Amino acid sequence: MAAHRRKQRTVGIQGLVRFSAVSLTVASAAVATACGVGGSKNDAAQNVSVAAAPAYPADQETGAPAPMEATTASASPTTAATSVPPTSRPSPSASSPVAKRPAATTKAAPRPAATTKAVPRPARTTAAPAPTRPAVKKSAPVSGSSGFTSGYPTGADARGAVEAAVADAKADGKKVLIDFGANWCGNCKAADRVFATSGVGALLDASYHVVKVDIGSQDSSAFDLLRDYCSGEGAYKMPVLVVLDGNGKVVTETHSTGNPELTETGLGAFLRKWA
Repeated sequence: MAAHRRKQRTVGIQGLVRFSAVSLTVASAAVATACGVGGSKNDAAQNVSVAAAPAYPADQETGAPAPMEATTASASPTTAATSVPPTSRPSPSASSPVAKRPAATTKAAPRPAATTKAVPRPARTTAAPAPTRPAVKKSAPVSGSSGFTSGYPTGADARGAVEAAVADAKADGKKVLIDFGANWCGNCKAADRVFATSGVGALLDASYHVVKVDIGSQDSSAFDLLRDYCSGEGAYKMPVLVVLDGNGKVVTETHSTGNPELTETGLGAFLRKWA
């Protein structure tokens, strides 16, 4: 039963193939006649007869059906003749290397480091120093500038000489040294010899204006001047040395303190102390 069905199916397919071939031949002849390029009727008939010749498959006697792929291919000769296979793009092989575009690398621009400027601290202000009074410049000592002379002038205006010396002391910042004595006094002569030495004489020139007053002649005006600066009681031991400042005030006097040694060391220490 199955073999019979296969045989019927094969016969049906063969008939379809013959019909298709005949139709294709007739259509081709008609087209050729219309275009004027066709051949003779014998050629057409020959084509029909050739096309109409059944093409039995090699296995028809055995009853095996022809493969469906071959039958189908022969059943549509028009499609095979007219269709153009599409050109397919060659698929890229998996093994063929594909050029890769380098990935765009964008480097982030470095941010500038934040620079913080130190705020300058305000400078410390120091209080301005209090104005100082200009010191009185003492001129370099000149030999004999103190006015010292050996001996005591008789009848001189002692008070006027003291006033002049005080004015000079106020101007140059020195002191005034009043020497009360007498020309016949031995101690006064001894003191004159020390004052005349170079060392003690330099101290007198540097720091004093010297005024010598004679009290040995019993001049009342000279004694009055002595009492103005030496108010103490008792006898005066000559020489009496009195030191005044630039305003005429008494700094020291030897009537109350006693005389220093009448030597270079003694008188030198006295002059340095009260200069």
